[in-house]
Amino acid sequence: MNGADMMIKEKDCKTTFILGAGATRGAIDHVLIDRKRIKPPLNNDFFKVAETYGRAKGLGSEDAKRVARLQRVFKEVIPIKGVPSMEDAFSLLFIAKDFPDIYRTGPGRGYSPGSRKEIEDFLRLTFSILTVIDKNSDGINGYDRLVQKLGNNDTIISLNYDTALDSALTRVGWDPKTGYGLGGGKRKIVWEPAKCSQELHIKGVHLLKLHGSINWYVRGNFSNLGKVFESKPVIVTGPRKNEVRGHIRQIIPPIYGKIFEHNHWRSIWTQSFKALCEAEVIVVIGCSLVNTDFHLRALLSRVVKDKKKNRGLFKHAIFVADTKTRRKWQNVLKGSYKNKNITNYPKLEEFLRKEV
Repeated sequence: MNGADMMIKEKDCKTTFILGAGATRGAIDHVLIDRKRIKPPLNNDFFKVAETYGRAKGLGSEDAKRVARLQRVFKEVIPIKGVPSMEDAFSLLFIAKDFPDIYRTGPGRGYSPGSRKEIEDFLRLTFSILTVIDKNSDGINGYDRLVQKLGNNDTIISLNYDTALDSALTRVGWDPKTGYGLGGGKRKIVWEPAKCSQELHIKGVHLLKLHGSINWYVRGNFSNLGKVFESKPVIVTGPRKNEVRGHIRQIIPPIYGKIFEHNHWRSIWTQSFKALCEAEVIVVIGCSLVNTDFHLRALLSRVVKDKKKNRGLFKHAIFVADTKTRRKWQNVLKGSYKNKNITNYPKLEEFLRKEV
């Protein structure tokens, strides 16, 4: 591709994407670990994926023990009906950590307010699964096909923590030192892109990760998760399973009340707002738009107002998700595009085949 924008049906278009967990599920159906299929987890099936992953690692493995501890908590300590979603589970753990006298794990086993072992279990399990998904995805996946068609003026806004798309971009020469849109010096980013002839067409692509990434690190430990909200990343690596000593991964955990305190977060969200306002085409892939993500919903409402008043409507809106989710997005973005300029696809594969 020689143009400056993404090719949509053979036309150069300045495109901004919004990606959710369903995008990674669509790009990488599963990876094999000990002959067991591990899928990229979604909000509603996280514990199903985690249970399969625990069996793949072995019943005596630390990951399997983490799964068992979490399951026990939601059966005995914070009993709920059925299996919680990823967001519900973490929100409940986050609340319970401050009330040790109510949510005890057993006689004589107290803990200090503000900390809870299961929170660390939850995060470490999430990190392990997402790292395995990226590092064990063989061959050309959907993300590899997508990045081949990106242009220098395109922006990807991701709500995902995983690095599967990041890796696909670096395979064609995208440089994380500039592509993440992070402030501060470039020396903190120690992930070098591949050297290849294709890098010119994606040199200016920005990947803006609104909830952080499992390869971003801030100084701190699991007992003080507030550091991820109030700090900027000081180390950015390639995909890795092991932690960085004295640091924690900078992801905004899936809790209802997200508080972005550092200018680092404000910069990324502001870049995303501008990219959406300036885009000719919006493509939403696999993003469930949960009702409790108030920051994202507020951002989108401002984008709609700006498109209607100042920038002109999107020339094209493409929604890739199930029918219910597509309708939700169409309602949220109503007024920012003309109804005749909508295209819907149920799966990423169909979008890749017909659009790009």
